[in-house]
Amino acid sequence: MLASGLVVGSGLLAAGSAAAADGTSGVTAKLQGGVRYGEQIEHEVSPGHWLSIPAGQFTLGVVGTESTLDVYCIDLLNDTLKNATYHETDWASTSLSQPEKVKAKAGPKIQWILEHSFPNLDEAALSKASGIDGLSKDDAAAATQVAIWHFSDPNVATKQSDKYPKAKQLTAWLIAQADAKGGAEEPKPSLALNPGSVAGKSGETLGPITVTTGGGAADVTVALDKKGTDAGVTLVDKSGAAVKTAKNGDQLFAKVPAGANAGTASITADATATIKLGRAFVGAEDGKHSQTLILAGSNKVKVNALATLAWAPTGPIPSATAKVDCTQGALVLTVGNKGDQDWKFTVGGKNVTVKPGTTQDVTLPVAEDTAYNFTVTGPGGFSQTFSGVLNCKTDSNTLPPATPTATPSPSPSGPELATTGGGMGTGITAGIAGALVVAGAAAVYALRRRGRHSRA
Repeated sequence: MLASGLVVGSGLLAAGSAAAADGTSGVTAKLQGGVRYGEQIEHEVSPGHWLSIPAGQFTLGVVGTESTLDVYCIDLLNDTLKNATYHETDWASTSLSQPEKVKAKAGPKIQWILEHSFPNLDEAALSKASGIDGLSKDDAAAATQVAIWHFSDPNVATKQSDKYPKAKQLTAWLIAQADAKGGAEEPKPSLALNPGSVAGKSGETLGPITVTTGGGAADVTVALDKKGTDAGVTLVDKSGAAVKTAKNGDQLFAKVPAGANAGTASITADATATIKLGRAFVGAEDGKHSQTLILAGSNKVKVNALATLAWAPTGPIPSATAKVDCTQGALVLTVGNKGDQDWKFTVGGKNVTVKPGTTQDVTLPVAEDTAYNFTVTGPGGFSQTFSGVLNCKTDSNTLPPATPTATPSPSPSGPELATTGGGMGTGITAGIAGALVVAGAAAVYALRRRGRHSRA
């Protein structure tokens, strides 16, 4: 399964801060409806047992706006949860970071497919590029999804129906092209503030914090929260001039009055930017992982980012950021102390001491598929909460072998686009029940764990 994004307890949802360089950044979205374009395929839920599912493109709605984003799945064997909130993130906090997939260049090959297939290329342009005449939107979307699964879920067998020969041809063409040419780079975050946490003594200028926007935003609105302004902190550029807007690459600083009592504040950044296709989206609902998605079409959306500040005249002055490390199966905190005394705190059952002027990593192992919630506290009201669901591995690497007593192989029944929608509901229940009865008790575990891609 795949790694969830990180939520920082600051009043803003941290869109992908588990994977961004340091700060919280990006887009928050919700799944909308079912598969927009696609066709039925089959995937193997246990040895010799196949389940018919829709494969295709569906849509995320950006929270608080009317903007929508086209997406595909990179997480075949997981459900999408009806009310899950999705956050933009880097590949590093998904299973694309697993060593075998890095070696196979799964991420860059998927990126090549996204850049050279539907909907970035419409069906007519894709027909011309591939030499497969008369592709429909459904053909193009289904083929694109299956080709993506070939690299994101290589251990899961899939079968396309002879009812859709053009989709089968296009899938083979996309896979061959991606294998031969796939070296596309991962897109940058739509908006980020790095590092996401800075600290210093009263009277100092804290920073720098670098503004990064991979979406071509001309102007980013930046501001301090009320706690910061009430304490007399001012937001300035590298020349010391007050600043309200910034652009990509600009550095921000927070000027703290001399003698200011210990305190904390936040810097917020807001912009309208074009989020680049290939950005991953991780979701969770009530501590449960929701199917991981990848952006298939660029669109201008509202994005935000957050960085935290801490200051004090004396004593420990803390900073803290976090990221998911899928190679370790852990959340890794990076904590620093800009003060003149030791900073001592306990997190995840670990007693931590950060010496003045030092930074250290604190590795907090988390079991696969498990929700985590870690809070780091310090003087001056400092408190940072990091929560999410660690979900770094695909089920195809963790499923035990099943020994079915029969081998049903249902034929695709054609698109069920009106009734599909994110793996949450009853549209698939009868099919599952029938497969369980035929397959026998030995297949129950595998069917319970198998994905329900885009089901309502």
